[in-house]
Amino acid sequence: MVDGFEVKTLYEDRTYERHQFSFSIDGKEYKGDYHEDEIHWLHPHPKQDLDSKQLEWVEKEVHRLLSDHDVIEDVEGIEVKPILEEHSRDAHQFKLTINGEEFKGMVHDGELEWFHPKPRRKMKDEHVKKVEKKVHEKMRQHLNE
Repeated sequence: MVDGFEVKTLYEDRTYERHQFSFSIDGKEYKGDYHEDEIHWLHPHPKQDLDSKQLEWVEKEVHRLLSDHDVIEDVEGIEVKPILEEHSRDAHQFKLTINGEEFKGMVHDGELEWFHPKPRRKMKDEHVKKVEKKVHEKMRQHLNE
């Protein structure tokens, strides 16, 4: 069982912003950074004390706890498609699921506009910005295909 989970933001509002977390298991403390959707363990790495199944469970639990602390949003299945095929570079519609709820919107000339319901009514502004960044990344991938 994970005890005493804590998380803090390091280098806030900088390009190398990250979240540092700590917790203990059976009295042994572990720390790590969460950056660019990955866990980077600090010393000691839990794999020194846990088998691979236990480590997999711990990493899933860390992701869940980071989500509970509004560090990460559980964004699933971002889909992007052109609104008009002959104008595929002008406007795209997207849809995605955040924490089990579907949201839709449009990107036109690089500007993102949410349809109803708007995620800002349900999430903090900084988390909406992170989701919007992921939508823009998916748009770039789509346009480069």
